[in-house]
Amino acid sequence: MDVEPEIVTPEQERERRSVSIPFFGAVFAGTTVLAAAAVMGLMLFGKVLLVSAVLSWIWPRVFSPDFTAWVFGTPTVPYWKILLLCGLGTFAVRWLTKK
Repeated sequence: MDVEPEIVTPEQERERRSVSIPFFGAVFAGTTVLAAAAVMGLMLFGKVLLVSAVLSWIWPRVFSPDFTAWVFGTPTVPYWKILLLCGLGTFAVRWLTKK
């Protein structure tokens, strides 16, 4: 089986097989990068995020608003403070138990 090359003269146009729209390709590539970053973030901080969410849900049911205001400075529990405390606690436990 012989394959013959296609010789295009200046009068002819090349045969287009597919037409792509670069904008959609860029959007799909960006979405893929964001999804990969989200998966990586969940792999790194998933346990801390889950513990912080559970703790911020349980805290108002266990402790009074006065005690919460004494601990956090507000009568409600700010999620970012619990997230920071859980993250620092995890770091401290790993650092102290390192062998």
